[in-house]
Amino acid sequence: MENSYDDLLEYYDELFPVEKKRIDFIESLAALKSGGSESKPLRALDIGCATGATALHLARRGMDLVGIDCNEAMIRSANRRNHGPKSNARFFCMDMLECRSYFPPESFDIILCLGNSLAYLRGCNEVHSLFCQIRELLVKDGIFVFELLNYDHAVFRKSGEMPLRETERVNLTQKYNTVPDGHIRLCTAILSLKGCPVFSEETLLYPIGSDELAALLRDAPLRREPFYRDFNRNPLDREALTMVGTAKKE
Repeated sequence: MENSYDDLLEYYDELFPVEKKRIDFIESLAALKSGGSESKPLRALDIGCATGATALHLARRGMDLVGIDCNEAMIRSANRRNHGPKSNARFFCMDMLECRSYFPPESFDIILCLGNSLAYLRGCNEVHSLFCQIRELLVKDGIFVFELLNYDHAVFRKSGEMPLRETERVNLTQKYNTVPDGHIRLCTAILSLKGCPVFSEETLLYPIGSDELAALLRDAPLRREPFYRDFNRNPLDREALTMVGTAKKE
């Protein structure tokens, strides 16, 4: 079927709702960064912001948010939701590897890259480039927060399928297999409850593991904190399907 991101957008937020534990995790880091001072809102950049749901949640709680995404349909959706005349949020369509070209050094206190966005880069050189840009854009003691699939899990070394996502209107399936160059081919499909196709997409992911991720953060350089399996700060293990981490500019 012909892809239409407008078709995807109708269901995106119900398939990928903003979890309270994600917002609480970010706000706890923001509280540490601000030191309890409320004189100036923290400035945050959300890389791969999609429909802007996380950014808008944080903006409503007082942060000054900029969201970027390379998908024009996602940014249009984010801007439609951002209708307040005095909103703290702004959204722009741009490639994550170009963010240094648009923002001056030390523009942000916190930078987010959530929802497996890092895996959409094409290899370690692009990840390294992004991390160096993030370091330049962070203020001293600024915090980088990231979330992605845990590619150390043995399940990603063979063909398989992610857990089914179901809502009252649609189901989302994601099947994957490893290709010869080491990337993972991810095939995403959204079906109505009657089995009618709504959206489909095939993309390649770069399966960056925890050791490589730690090395690239160190080379940026950004000082990483322990990796977690979720936003509840449970320790990461090889059976976790997701990975959450933070790193600081010193």
